[in-house]
Amino acid sequence: MLRKNFILILLLIFPFVNAQSELDYQIVSVRLDGDVVLEYQSSNSRLDYFTADLKLFPKSSYREDLLEFKLLHNPSGSVLVKNDVEYKWDDDTDKINFGYESKVKVWNRIFQIPNDVPLSSLGLMKEHMNYIRETEFVDINNDIREKAVEITKNSDGLYDATFKLAEWVRTNVKYDLNTLTEDATQKSSWVLENKQGVCDEITNLFVSFLRSMNIPVRYVVGIAYSDAVEEGWAPHAWAEVYFQGYGWIPFDVTFGQYGWVDTGHVKLSEGISANDPSVEYNWKAVKVGLKEKNMELNTSIVEKGDKILPLIELKADAIFDEVKGGSFVPLEVTVKNLQGYYLSTLVYVTSAPGIVVENTEAVLLKPYEEKKINWMLNVPHLNGDFTYKSEVRVRESFGSEGEDEILIDDKFEFHGKEEAEKMLSADNNTKIEVEEELVFTDVDIADEDDDEDAGLFRKFLMLLENLF
Repeated sequence: MLRKNFILILLLIFPFVNAQSELDYQIVSVRLDGDVVLEYQSSNSRLDYFTADLKLFPKSSYREDLLEFKLLHNPSGSVLVKNDVEYKWDDDTDKINFGYESKVKVWNRIFQIPNDVPLSSLGLMKEHMNYIRETEFVDINNDIREKAVEITKNSDGLYDATFKLAEWVRTNVKYDLNTLTEDATQKSSWVLENKQGVCDEITNLFVSFLRSMNIPVRYVVGIAYSDAVEEGWAPHAWAEVYFQGYGWIPFDVTFGQYGWVDTGHVKLSEGISANDPSVEYNWKAVKVGLKEKNMELNTSIVEKGDKILPLIELKADAIFDEVKGGSFVPLEVTVKNLQGYYLSTLVYVTSAPGIVVENTEAVLLKPYEEKKINWMLNVPHLNGDFTYKSEVRVRESFGSEGEDEILIDDKFEFHGKEEAEKMLSADNNTKIEVEEELVFTDVDIADEDDDEDAGLFRKFLMLLENLF
């Protein structure tokens, strides 16, 4: 009997993967619309003035160029733009609209830090004192202090310590849109205890860790694009850490972007805490109250730039390339920094024949440094009448890819879990638990013999039905 070869493609999708970090720039349209309804409580009511001090608006910075900025206000009022945008109305009115239309060019720019900043050399300037203090939501207790020390115990440099704190939060705090965290921001101490939250809570805990070590860090509010959000764009929070000699460096723990943020991030404000107001209303009046207030952000991409040149080089190597079904296969991925400055990236497996544990890992690389990271693959048991080819693909945040392939057939040698674990890198000390459920999302069939009995194909389809 002639054998048939089948190409079996098994996909694992990482939820926050998008192409925003692969582009050299994007032009983004950002529009904010706010409205206020005032209530005049008697015939003697009078409004002397009403102001709306808006904190959320784009500004030019190291990675953003403000191309257009048009102020909106109805009825017409006076506007003063400084650290905030102050709208002011002096006449009686029952409904006020304010906001802006803008276009921002967001660049894929990374602070180029060739040498880590020693923790022993950190000094505090007067203007940074607010960024090391506790707030209502960025609280610091003994548990937070002790955990920060534990995570960074082997770190001598600021970049290394900050990376470790960020990655601990990302991998230990579950992103969870339950009603408690979605509707009301929780304190850092609550997040550490409960290990769940959204971007507000995730950023709060990261900020508290750093401030417990007297490292200045500020809370950033803006908008960000994610494939995991139905509308694409959504309000978002991340942080900026002060690196002496370089400035404020962005760290988005939710996205796993450490030392940089992609072109899908538009910064609108920075402050001390999550409870800093986005807009403040003040008025002088007689028997006039604030009945309603609303604010809405709308964002869209106007123009996309070209793909950036490779920053990272990836190589994937499935240690066993011919195995019997049910075997365990170590996957070794080589990650090389092609740049002369520190660079972090998130490496993830996009295609594999059954991966054990998580499919992502963050890596911090020194200039031109090369590291190896490992995963364990567990190939499925398949029909012994066929030879199967499974693609193995890996990818990283800036778009570089690596690939290999594994042939699966009962005629090949079986490799057990214990044997495969011994071949993993010495750096991988995590106990690996085998997950029994494998996800098969796509099957392509390459027929090498058109004269083969069609019953073999039907048998294969029946096998898949029984397996999955």
